Amino acid sequence: MCIFFQGLKTLTRKGNFWLIVMVYGLTSGVFNGYGLTMNTILTNNNISQTTAGLIGSVALVASVPSNLILGFVGATFIAHQKSINAGVLAAGSIFMVIFVVDLNEWLPRSMIVIWVSVILGVMCITGVVPILFDMSTESAHPISEELSSTIMVLGNQIMCDIFTGVLQLHFDASNMNYVLIVSFILATVLACFYRTSNVRRLIDAHSITIEHLDSRSIAQIQNAGVRVAT
Repeated sequence: MCIFFQGLKTLTRKGNFWLIVMVYGLTSGVFNGYGLTMNTILTNNNISQTTAGLIGSVALVASVPSNLILGFVGATFIAHQKSINAGVLAAGSIFMVIFVVDLNEWLPRSMIVIWVSVILGVMCITGVVPILFDMSTESAHPISEELSSTIMVLGNQIMCDIFTGVLQLHFDASNMNYVLIVSFILATVLACFYRTSNVRRLIDAHSITIEHLDSRSIAQIQNAGVRVAT
């Protein structure tokens, strides 16, 4: 118990970690809340519940390969995780904006656009989850992965509860749509401020010696309290 609270205390000083928690909550958490009421939202916009359910089901199935592909890409191009994360979130935000524009009939409605924008948007939002968890673990080092992952999941659930709880009190489909796209755009902006760190990864990868590292990596490791062999 003491170790848990000590780790939690240490995490309060790691702004980089909380940045990732916010990004995860604003995307996955908010969309989870949106998904709980998606049938009602689409029905209010003259789309049947059957169609709404099919769109959601296909999007969830499509998110499986996107998780695998982006997880592989993130693990392969570790040095570019920040750019990959921000780029995919930006794409997801664009697809969600297109979805809301078409749903509100600001342009002539096309069911094809609604189907494609939702499916691709969900693929982007769920696809970055493996990368976000890797970044959270890295930014929380040397705190245990169990604690950092627990806070990630908790933050996700809190954002979902806030989204559904607050908006259900004053239900308005348009409000939910606007909150959805604003949350995604805000998460994309926050992701750009993440400071890349490779301390845990370097320690896990091999026995570290000075000649293996550049000056920035050495500073990161020493700041983390890890002794570097010479």
